[in-house]
Amino acid sequence: MTFLKWTMSSMHIAILLLGLCISFSLVAGGRLRPPADFACEPNHMTSWTGLLVFYWREASQLGFTIDTDDGTQESLITAYSLDNFLINGEHFTYGDWSKVESEVGLLKPMTRARVWLCDNDGNATLIDWQVGIFL
Repeated sequence: MTFLKWTMSSMHIAILLLGLCISFSLVAGGRLRPPADFACEPNHMTSWTGLLVFYWREASQLGFTIDTDDGTQESLITAYSLDNFLINGEHFTYGDWSKVESEVGLLKPMTRARVWLCDNDGNATLIDWQVGIFL
């Protein structure tokens, strides 16, 4: 009988811990954490994740429209340097353009991105190209 009580008690604890883990992951999943080097106060920050449906790029400026995973459509035109980009969370290099574009200024089909914007500094934009992974 003592063994049965101990086993039931252990099962209750395991179920309780599982429930806590699930609820913590749902709360944590509500808001994405920005990359550590993205300098913006959390109250001034927004992010979009989704499929790019329109895109163009020139030497120092690019623009796009993104169909977000939240069901909205957002557009942005911004000046950029390679420092404004990541690729799958890693540093973006000039050679990475071939993973994003089929030719200069022409985006590969089904390209996804996560975009971080700061509303108190129009220059604080970070684009994390999501290539070959599912978000």
